[in-house]
Order: sequence, then structure tokens, then C-alpha cells
Amino acid sequence: MPFEGELPLYQQLAELLKEEIHAGRYKQGQKLPTELELCELYHVSRNTVRGALQQLEKENLLLRQQGKGTFVCKKKYSHHIVPARSFTDMCREIGCKADAKVIKSVIKDPTEEDIAFLDLRPGAKIIAIERIRYTDGVPVELEISHFPEFFSFLLDEDLNHCSMLGLLREKYGVWFTKSRISLEVTFASYEMSHYLAVQKEYPLLLINSELSDQNGMPGCRCVQYVVGDKFKMIL
Repeated sequence: MPFEGELPLYQQLAELLKEEIHAGRYKQGQKLPTELELCELYHVSRNTVRGALQQLEKENLLLRQQGKGTFVCKKKYSHHIVPARSFTDMCREIGCKADAKVIKSVIKDPTEEDIAFLDLRPGAKIIAIERIRYTDGVPVELEISHFPEFFSFLLDEDLNHCSMLGLLREKYGVWFTKSRISLEVTFASYEMSHYLAVQKEYPLLLINSELSDQNGMPGCRCVQYVVGDKFKMIL
């Protein structure tokens, strides 16, 4: 393929590869042809190919894995962590489609953390809801929410494909306006790896949130396990 213009050949090839990535010829996670194959495909020298690949690596479009090859980077979604803002709202802000799938919706015994934050009486139960959250069809987060028994009406709601915080606001007039957040790193269990399409022991960002409503009453403890290479949190 002939190249023209004043730009060095490696930059021209980099721009061409970038266009082909955006056009879908090379898809996210796909392995590129080898350097020699790219030389033959585009009729350029190996130094030109290496220069183009290095430039696209710097732009975070390609990832080289020693012994495996060069791959198109998977899209990473990002948002700022804002207290008491729903996952759906954050996805809307960055231009991607949010979705949810309910795994479990049950009444169960509270943890010690639930009892302390939700100020539960002895013998009280909690409402536990577990969901997988998606961006553009990609699983990026396992969300586990614990509510006091007062929120048992959630068990009768279809919480698939919706914003749970949005539902609480719009249908029940419950606004979570305050939250306390802590972050740490953890690793995927076998069950988590199945839900999030990652390997067991894959590193995950663990976000613990304690949410209070518009009257200052504690209403929800939420634990989110986030796949770091698919979703980036910004403080």
C-alpha cells in the first residue's frame, strides 16, 4: 500500500492502523498480525512497523504481551466517584449504555457491618440484592446492596435493566443524598469470575458505600466489585 505525504512512514502506518481499529477491522482484544505479516500486508519495513506499533502503544490503543503478541486494547469506561450517584447516571454521562441483571434478591440475616450502620434491632433481617452491572453489554461490576426490612417492597420489583436508586427516587420518594465510601483491592472468587467474565483471583476494585437518605437516615450498604481493566474510577 503506497504512503504519501511529509509524515514519517511509521506515523502514516500508525494512523492507518488506528483508522482500521476504529472501523472494526481489528476488534477489541483481537491479536494483530505479526510484525513480518504486517510488513507484507502494508509493504513497509520492519522498522516502520515497529515504530507504528510503539506509537499506538503510547496512545493506549495496543498492548504488547511478551511471548503472545500485540493486541487491540479493550475499551475502558471511566467516571468520577460521586457520593450517592447511580451507576446508570454515571454511564449516561460518559455516553455508554448501562444495564443490570439480578442474580439474587432475598431476605437474610445481617452482617455485623449491616447492624452497625443500619442501626438494626436484635433479630432484624435485611433485604439483600445482588446484580451484575454492564456497560455496552460488557460485565464490569458485581453490585451487592443491603437494605433494612422496610425496603422489602424491592423484592416485588423487577430490578433487571434499571437503576435501583432511580426507582427509589421516582417511585418511592427515597433519595440517597449522603454516602461514605472506602476503596480497596481484592481478588475474584470463582463465583465472581463467572459473573464478571474474568479469571479466578483476578484483581478487582472493591468499593464499600454507606448511603443515607434525604432525612439523614441510614438506608443502604452497597459493596461493588469492579473490573479495573474495563472500568476506571476517578476520585
